[in-house]
Amino acid sequence: MYAVFPLNIVVLPNEEVALHLFEPRYKQLYADFKNGKEFAIIFSVKNEVANYGTLVSIEKVINEFPDDTVDLIVKGSKIIQVNSFEKNFPGKLYSAVEAEPVEIDSSVSTDLIQQFDIFLEKTGKKKFKNAPDIFQLANRMEMSQETKSEFISKADNAALNRFLINQIRFELKIREQESLLNQKFHLN
Repeated sequence: MYAVFPLNIVVLPNEEVALHLFEPRYKQLYADFKNGKEFAIIFSVKNEVANYGTLVSIEKVINEFPDDTVDLIVKGSKIIQVNSFEKNFPGKLYSAVEAEPVEIDSSVSTDLIQQFDIFLEKTGKKKFKNAPDIFQLANRMEMSQETKSEFISKADNAALNRFLINQIRFELKIREQESLLNQKFHLN
């Protein structure tokens, strides 16, 4: 069983995210997990939690305030598949999930690398210095939280690669259409 922080964000493996904890239940979660133990962040919208989430640990504490609120940075480690959601972790204010870590091959296919290079060129973004894994590529895509949630639910490496290739093609098509619209407005 994992302690869980349901949020309207998705954290990818190796992604760092800043959080501000102010609710009593999450202040308690911080006190229980500030020693580096992992807890889960699960995407949640309108009290509906996703079937997949990410194990995270506290990477850095930015500020601790007199009222016990805290600013910190968490870092994702592994994707988990949620089997059940419990309103309360036993004896705690925060929630819990029964979940299993999902083993994912994070390698990147040649096709995805080619598509991603085109994406970087057309968007003016810098290339990676070292060969990225699939989650680093996904993070650079700046996908919506809903799309990231769908991404982490993919069962295997091939599905993850196809998903990102389709996202790149979609994003490039949108940019192409925006460019055409801009040209038409300039003509009138």
